[in-house]
Amino acid sequence: MAVYMLEDGDLLRTTNLGTNFDHDGNGVAGKIERLSWDSEMEWEWFYPGDTNRSHHDIEPLSNGNFLMIAWDFKSESESHQAGRNPNKMSQDTLWPDKIVEVQPVGTDQANIVWEWNIWDHLIQDYDSAKDNYGVVGDHPELLDINFVDSPDVLSPYKSDWMHCNGIDYNPILDQIALSCRNMNEIYIIDHSTTTEEAAGHTGGNSGKGGDILYRWGNPEAYRAGTADNQQLFGQHDIQWINEGRLGAGDLIVFNNGVGRSTSYSSADVISPPLVNGEYVLQSGSPWAPAAPSWSWDQGTNISASSLGGVERLENGNTLVTWGVRGTFIEVNPEGEVVWKYINPVIDTGPLNQGDDIPQNPNGKSNENKVFKTHRYNSSFPGFAGKDLTPGDYVESWTDNCSNEESIPWDSDGDGCIDDSDADGVKDNADLCSGFDDNIDIDGDTIPDDCDSLIDTEPLELEEVCLGNHSNLSQHYHVTLVILDNGTPLTIPADIGIDTAACPGAMHAIHTHDGSGKLHIETPEPGPVPLGTFFSIWGQPFSAQQVLHMVADGNSTLTLEVNGVLIDTWSETQLADGQLIVLEYQLADGGETDDPPVNDTDDPPTNNTSEELDDSGLPAPSLLTAALAAAIIALKRRRSD
Repeated sequence: MAVYMLEDGDLLRTTNLGTNFDHDGNGVAGKIERLSWDSEMEWEWFYPGDTNRSHHDIEPLSNGNFLMIAWDFKSESESHQAGRNPNKMSQDTLWPDKIVEVQPVGTDQANIVWEWNIWDHLIQDYDSAKDNYGVVGDHPELLDINFVDSPDVLSPYKSDWMHCNGIDYNPILDQIALSCRNMNEIYIIDHSTTTEEAAGHTGGNSGKGGDILYRWGNPEAYRAGTADNQQLFGQHDIQWINEGRLGAGDLIVFNNGVGRSTSYSSADVISPPLVNGEYVLQSGSPWAPAAPSWSWDQGTNISASSLGGVERLENGNTLVTWGVRGTFIEVNPEGEVVWKYINPVIDTGPLNQGDDIPQNPNGKSNENKVFKTHRYNSSFPGFAGKDLTPGDYVESWTDNCSNEESIPWDSDGDGCIDDSDADGVKDNADLCSGFDDNIDIDGDTIPDDCDSLIDTEPLELEEVCLGNHSNLSQHYHVTLVILDNGTPLTIPADIGIDTAACPGAMHAIHTHDGSGKLHIETPEPGPVPLGTFFSIWGQPFSAQQVLHMVADGNSTLTLEVNGVLIDTWSETQLADGQLIVLEYQLADGGETDDPPVNDTDDPPTNNTSEELDDSGLPAPSLLTAALAAAIIALKRRRSD
């Protein structure tokens, strides 16, 4: 069921009554509740009955009202009179969808202040003696009452004809977006109408009353295409992308993929052809676009026959809800997964960390399934004045290795870094994941089971120049921190970009800013030594000298990778997500006097405005300084 946080910290949610309803559709609700921050019931209202019932989603409005999807009962005779083909009714009722705007009153009352019903906007070419007769292809603003495209192939003609499951409101356009799963379409309608105008074909800002202003996903539904043109497959959670976010004004939807030739789910962005307030449509053609403007999926690894959600976040990333598995995934615009969370709560309460999540009997979903999610940042008004002190973990767990920083290498939840391949090398230091790192018969420092991934000819990375980011075999990132007696040194921006060796291009290892983030991009698979970066930079790198810092009897140089001390510097290979710390320490705790050496012939780029520290390197960025401070604090804590 749907739940939203309001700007005063209250929750507005739908509730599944689940009884006394002659309907076989999922998402049955029948009640709306408003709960205070302390979970006190402030308002409740029922909308069940013999002829109406709320279901699936709601949409809070800024005026205190909310929009609600509801079923509207139609008898067999009413359905036939509207032009429904009797052969397309497996039950003796039809439950088309409507939208009502609800104004809460008191603690348990409400006024319906606006209403729209699809029953007022039908077309059919089955029976000229019945209502709504006309040419379907000439009226894309109307819905063909005989079009049935339910993903439920075993029972396509059941009474839950449309199965609308998601609603959103755009206050700038004063329009409503509606997702209807059994039609494989999304619709946009005008909310500026009166209820009377919403039942007709004129009025409102659009001048078209309650007719469909725009529809997308399945042009076969209005005779403007065939099944080959279908884009949406049992979708959920249609939303406009909010102002100020990447793709603002576009639509975003969780496309379940039910009925695709290969079953997989995706997050899709749709750019409607809105010109001067009107959705442009060429006669006889489907509404644009021909395909999503952005899409993300993980192939058959993520496939959902039901549920699901998606939201474009303020940082430009996208939050995807894999509802049937209770999993929330944040991906960046390039499609990389940057965060993942699995809901640990089932009907009986929270699971223990590491427990297997039980499946539902049909095997299509887990017991931790979720309808959809929404992220609220720390500045959300609903949090103002509230106690946000973290409590206990949602799931209970025992930390068996309190001295280890086990995240993200703790898949079984025991607090210890895993050794997934049981080779005696923990996952944070594993060179050949899934195989035995200790088997290296050919002595090339690369575990033999991973040799097949490597070219027989060594890749001279210093000589590789890339013109763009296409056709890459490897693309990952590493964080490098260099400490001079506890002081973080900035790794300059644009190392390896537009050099004498690669004019107008970039080396396989390069930087874009002073944060210490290294970008590794290679056209061929293979090992990438840490020393290669320093070669591209033109700086010394060995256990005896790094930059201007020289190890002697009065000083030391150390190298750590993910908290593990490394002795064989020349054999250190880069891997995705590593944190590499190079630390120089004088015995007396002083600082080096010599400036760093620059052996390259290339002038520094994009650093003219950066402030230099005492070592001659640019002053560390806030991110580098904060990361270095955290590392130093951790080392001190471990030594105490």
